[in-house]
Amino acid sequence: MRGSIVKRSRWSWALVVDQGRDPVTKKRKQKWVKFTPAHDQNQREATKAAETELARLLHQLDAGTFVDAAKTTLVEYLCDWHGKVVAPLKRASTARVYLSLIERHIGKAPVGAIPLQKVRPSDLEAFYRSVKLSPSSIGVLHAVIHRALRTAVRDKLLVANPATAVEDRPRSGKDVGQIARAHCWSADEARRVLAAAHDDPQLSAFVALALDSGGRKSELLGLAWDHVDLDAATITIARQLVSGGDKPTFGPTKTGRSRVVSLTSETVTRLRAHRKHQRVLLMANRTSYQDHGLVFAMEPADLQTPTAKLGQPCPALVDRCFRKLIKAAGVKPIKFHGCRHTSATLLLGAGVPVQVVAQRLGHASVTMTLNVYAHALPDMQKDAAAKLGAVLAG
Repeated sequence: MRGSIVKRSRWSWALVVDQGRDPVTKKRKQKWVKFTPAHDQNQREATKAAETELARLLHQLDAGTFVDAAKTTLVEYLCDWHGKVVAPLKRASTARVYLSLIERHIGKAPVGAIPLQKVRPSDLEAFYRSVKLSPSSIGVLHAVIHRALRTAVRDKLLVANPATAVEDRPRSGKDVGQIARAHCWSADEARRVLAAAHDDPQLSAFVALALDSGGRKSELLGLAWDHVDLDAATITIARQLVSGGDKPTFGPTKTGRSRVVSLTSETVTRLRAHRKHQRVLLMANRTSYQDHGLVFAMEPADLQTPTAKLGQPCPALVDRCFRKLIKAAGVKPIKFHGCRHTSATLLLGAGVPVQVVAQRLGHASVTMTLNVYAHALPDMQKDAAAKLGAVLAG
């Protein structure tokens, strides 16, 4: 293919690609693509930029990767971006969330049908006001659109990112610290939950480990016995469950790093009881048990669907079983992630250094721990002041 540059006005250019002749009509076929140089470029710089863009366009057409931003709608571009950028680089669970937001919300809204180059901040603001999602979910939706359009700017499909100028969108009234406080048990409530779970070996060990280690639910569901050292009273959190079923898949932790977490003697005792119970179950069902080496796996009571098999990952532990346990214990209802908040809050309240808590939780930085659990720090500040006063007073 050959191309040329047509200058229509000072700030209006066109890149023209000769695609030969139509085999039926014999008419010459050309593709015209609008090009807008930067306003701070002189004519020589603008011409050079147009030549560079034309070369890139010819290469994309030859490779079959060209996206015509003038005709491509927002949702078409987002789907293309998801396939090229998100799916290959993000975790499978994250990619699924992104695709769901794109297809279920943007794809069904008027903004999704707007050509990419005609999307304006006001279009996005109107979309955010109309979509029936929580403010926090709208924040995620905005982040997805912003990242995608940032890629479009980088690839020179857009001059500027319209999502950057968005000002009017619903925002959550709660910060992460407020959410952590709302989904957190006191020490007494945590003890009542552990007591209520005592007769169920697996559930007992699962909840004890959640409150002890502060592990994320996907990390606990993906934990293998190979990563448990009961003699040393430690677990190594090196992966998380991505999907369950006959062939469960696992991926790296949220931060991509593994961590070793020390356990209390009570948690170790519960894990030993659970391991003994699980081995008996496995031997009694050795022809049907799908042994994936998981610490927490489906038991007879968890076989709620025709495809469920003993030994498969057991997501019921974080929803159905957890809700029944809360009711039995008579404590404040919280989400399962609240066990993580409870663990961190109780540790900080007991005077454990923030950096140690951050390590146990697998936070990328201590700053994140401080931001989420600042509510647990005032008593520590008072204790520190009292200790310093005692030192200074001699």
